[in-house]
Amino acid sequence: MKKTVLFISLLLLCSFVMYSFTENKTSKSANVLAERVSFKIKGTGSKNIFVTIGVGYQVGSGACCTGVSNNSTVGFVGEVGHVVYDGKTRKVITKIYKEMQGKTINLAEYY
Repeated sequence: MKKTVLFISLLLLCSFVMYSFTENKTSKSANVLAERVSFKIKGTGSKNIFVTIGVGYQVGSGACCTGVSNNSTVGFVGEVGHVVYDGKTRKVITKIYKEMQGKTINLAEYY
């Protein structure tokens, strides 16, 4: 009987702790409105390199991967503070900042 009561108490305690952590994350994200920025990425041009682009809070996270061919320009949307990265090499191309709104990143400058 003691083991059953101890097990149930432990289960309730674990549930309460998990609920507390989940509630804190939800309330923080609900109070902070992320600023989203629209920008374009232009291909590498005569360098003829196909680049896969990812956008997220760190390399490997978020939306990956949208291809940008050498002669194309593709529109992206990301949150301020997140990064734009090469999905293949996993290298950061740039960090997103609010002044990027409406700007075009030329990949020929990075490759």
